Amino acid sequence: MTDLHTTTSGPDIGADTITTLWVHGVDSDTRVWNAAVELIAVEYPCVNVDLPGHGASPEPSDPAAYEREAVLADLDAIIAGIRETDPDQRIVLVGHSLGGYLGLAHALTRDDGCGIDALVLVSTGPGFRDPEAMQSWNERVRANAPNYGVSERAATIAFHVDSLVMDRITELTLPIALVIGDGDKGFLGANDYLERKLSHASRTTVENARHFVMKSHPASVAAAVAAVVGELQA
Repeated sequence: MTDLHTTTSGPDIGADTITTLWVHGVDSDTRVWNAAVELIAVEYPCVNVDLPGHGASPEPSDPAAYEREAVLADLDAIIAGIRETDPDQRIVLVGHSLGGYLGLAHALTRDDGCGIDALVLVSTGPGFRDPEAMQSWNERVRANAPNYGVSERAATIAFHVDSLVMDRITELTLPIALVIGDGDKGFLGANDYLERKLSHASRTTVENARHFVMKSHPASVAAAVAAVVGELQA
């Protein structure tokens, strides 16, 4: 297990709070959320995570540390820490791209004991079912690793090896918000798919925004997070 680096902001976690857990994508770290977190931390506890090999988290030498199940187990440990003083603490996972995909996989594979309570999926896709598309994606991730500012080994955290999320996505009933920029050409179709499969999800399409919508339009992301928190409170 990788001991992931986290930062916290906002009110202390307590019996009457709902915690937001922020998970970045393959080519960034906790800082990508700064502007949106600043808005949310006024009212809600925020826990910001660096994934393995990213930001201030360790870079394990074992390739298995970057596989989906290993990373989900790392997130389990973060979630357990959040609930250490309040086992009933509700958690909204806010994920960007890979972080959102990990949030979907976590929600589908964990029970209520260590699961999350809601998802905000920012510029997120559900993965792939077609083996050729999956292979093409993985090859592109490996080739782009130098541009991401992480090692090739750490970039493999974004590899896809199965269609777990696509196969099971209709099982999800927890509150979900989708946020996508209207210029995010690589993920607009993926969000159309998510919207069709998750009929209960709300969607915000942000004008003049691209993949890093939380940097260009942090208020739009913060509004989606606040709406999901409000749904849990209701």
